[in-house]
Amino acid sequence: MLVLASNLLDRKYFSTIQETVKSIYDDRIVVQDYIYQLQDMAHEKEIAFIKGENLEENKDIKVLLNDFSKTKLTRDEARLLKQLDHQFSGLEPLELAISTKTVSQAEKVKALDQLDRIHKTLDGLEKIQLEQGGVLTQLSEKNLRVNKMLSNLEIAFLTIIGVSILILVFYPVKVLETIR
Repeated sequence: MLVLASNLLDRKYFSTIQETVKSIYDDRIVVQDYIYQLQDMAHEKEIAFIKGENLEENKDIKVLLNDFSKTKLTRDEARLLKQLDHQFSGLEPLELAISTKTVSQAEKVKALDQLDRIHKTLDGLEKIQLEQGGVLTQLSEKNLRVNKMLSNLEIAFLTIIGVSILILVFYPVKVLETIR
């Protein structure tokens, strides 16, 4: 019974550890790459606005935002991601104006301000990634510590049971015979 109970608990803890490690990769490390790519794209847009050059389509940005939205998001991440999508969408009219060369200096300043807000939103998302990665790592470490403690308890109980059986085998208890 002890071994069965221990194995069931071990399975639960290892399942939790497996889920957190997978989540650290899928929902934190991969997303960190999305944030990096979005930062890079926003920076390229910023340079293009300053130079007054034609800008690339936002198709890649939409794909990244869509992939990002498919991961496990905290409430703050979901809010910031929605805000980021809205901020990138707000750039499209300004990009169109630049591509037709009908943009004023005020519109360039407005576009650069919008890009600054995008960078701040991406910084907020990056901060959340670090925090959540830490939370998941702590959860994994906690489960490993509990699993190690239970394994040590299991070994102690099995040792006590083994010693008890050896004592009973080599030093049997003499039962008093009842008088007839």
